[in-house]
Amino acid sequence: MGVLQSSFADDEDDEVQGYDDPTEPARQVRWILCELGLPTELVLEIMDLADYHPAVFVELETLVKLNANAYTPEDPCSSRLYLITPPIPGPREGENWRMRKVTWYLEGRDQGWGGEHPGTFNGAWSWYEACIFRPDRTTRSSPEAENAQNEDLTAFLHAHYLHRTTPDIVPVLEKLRVGWSLVPAEGGKVSWDIQSNKVAGKDYGRYTVEWRAGEPADADLAKGRGEGDGKGFIDALQPGDRVGLLMRAQFPGWQNTLRQASVELMYEVR
Repeated sequence: MGVLQSSFADDEDDEVQGYDDPTEPARQVRWILCELGLPTELVLEIMDLADYHPAVFVELETLVKLNANAYTPEDPCSSRLYLITPPIPGPREGENWRMRKVTWYLEGRDQGWGGEHPGTFNGAWSWYEACIFRPDRTTRSSPEAENAQNEDLTAFLHAHYLHRTTPDIVPVLEKLRVGWSLVPAEGGKVSWDIQSNKVAGKDYGRYTVEWRAGEPADADLAKGRGEGDGKGFIDALQPGDRVGLLMRAQFPGWQNTLRQASVELMYEVR
């Protein structure tokens, strides 16, 4: 399975690796199976059963502690970008493209004390969100212009990775004319909840959250596990988008500590 990898190490140098098209290995496997005489429908079914599809993958092991008052001491509410993916590759001419699933992995905890319901996710004010950065495609006249636009976003995020709330990123993007915007979510939001940290957890929680196309999450079950249901996230994604993972903490005394996270964006071309 082809993989495209990038990362964002808060205010450190950005690491971008593997910009070869991750779709190519899947194309080659499909071609080989068809050359063996298998019907196209069977080839596609085999690849689906094997989950053999290209993916954009980011993994970061950097310890970051976010206090609720990190943005401003007088107002304990903060949002901090932890990682961002490279752009999702698009299809070639004549191919069909669609997202299949998004898988998040997180190792984090809150401040380890306080809260009204310790050991549960009820009343947790230390959590994680996802957002989708979308480029202004009217300015993409060439591959060079596209690369420059991606570099502009990376530079912006290194300088503006900390905000009060995630929606506060929007006016800054507009003011600085970076050439990117945040994709709207339901209810007027610009982010999707991924996972909450367990209240007063002294040990790191290890959380895996998966959102699949065409398989809506059970909202009640997800809530009991402290997960977001990801409603509308996969449908919102398009080629060229970049996905961000944000740490959140709100109210006095609350903290979010994240030591490792990854996201895999699996898509399909036919």
